[in-house]
Amino acid sequence: MPIIDHPFVEFIPQADGSFQVIPGRGQPMLWTRVSNPDPRSKMAILTLALIDTGAAECVFPGSAAIQLGHKLKSVAPKTIRGINSSAPAYSHTSRIEILEMSPNGSPTDNVLYTIPDTPIDFLIGGQNFLLGVRNFLSRFVLTIDYPNKRFSLRKPS
Repeated sequence: MPIIDHPFVEFIPQADGSFQVIPGRGQPMLWTRVSNPDPRSKMAILTLALIDTGAAECVFPGSAAIQLGHKLKSVAPKTIRGINSSAPAYSHTSRIEILEMSPNGSPTDNVLYTIPDTPIDFLIGGQNFLLGVRNFLSRFVLTIDYPNKRFSLRKPS
């Protein structure tokens, strides 16, 4: 199901540790449920993930791999290079589900897209959830309307 005129999202940390989600400001983000495809694992993370056209791969915090039940350092490390730094990352197969966002900015249970069994680079010390080109954006047509802070995402024809 295409995502049409989805508002940019800003999330603001609250004093109690929660976040306030404000649609219509911020950056192009999607509610994402990430899970470990191992049938023995029932672990999943619900998070806002940034659509990042500058990221070659999907990159998530290393702590997320542990939450999902992946053994973070059980695979060979690779070096992720950013604008001003580099750090080790460990690639683990995960499932990505894109969820519909309600008008108030919270996620619904409606799954719009599923990317099964895709590698995600889990970055030591990382804090952001980035949906990159090779394992996510390359599957879609992305249109971004920066002046109006909206974007659309659909499967190619």
